[in-house]
Amino acid sequence: MVDGIEVSGSAAFLLRTKEALELLRRTPFFNVIPRYVAVIKQGKRSGMKAAAKRPTFVVAKRTWNHSALWYAGAIAHDCFHSKLYQEARENSGGKPPADCWTGREAEKKCLTFQIKVLETLGADAETIAYLKESGKNPTYQGHNLGWRSWWDYLRRRW
Repeated sequence: MVDGIEVSGSAAFLLRTKEALELLRRTPFFNVIPRYVAVIKQGKRSGMKAAAKRPTFVVAKRTWNHSALWYAGAIAHDCFHSKLYQEARENSGGKPPADCWTGREAEKKCLTFQIKVLETLGADAETIAYLKESGKNPTYQGHNLGWRSWWDYLRRRW
């Protein structure tokens, strides 16, 4: 357990997750993280399982093996997807529609939160500009058409 969040994966994954959470702990936004993410676990593909009994952020190597700063931003981003889901579930009294926590508008909100967190942590202007540009076409996940994928960006950046 790290800050009340169950973390599971390899030793390297655990170390990087602790580093990312330590960065997040320095921000005024940290209290949101353990409220909406119960588990962070290593996986083959990244994604937020917001509807799980214990909301789980599954993290692929490309994300957690990058800088602790980038990983912290990813945790914040996916935490916000979970926040949107949980709030919509409470307001609807049941399972909310997918577009309340995924899709274009939700992605814009998650990117905005990610940017706020990364700006607070002193992320460089190029990373912030990349995320702002991503918000213009928030259907970019998993696609290499139009705006480049975040992984292409990271490979060129570092």
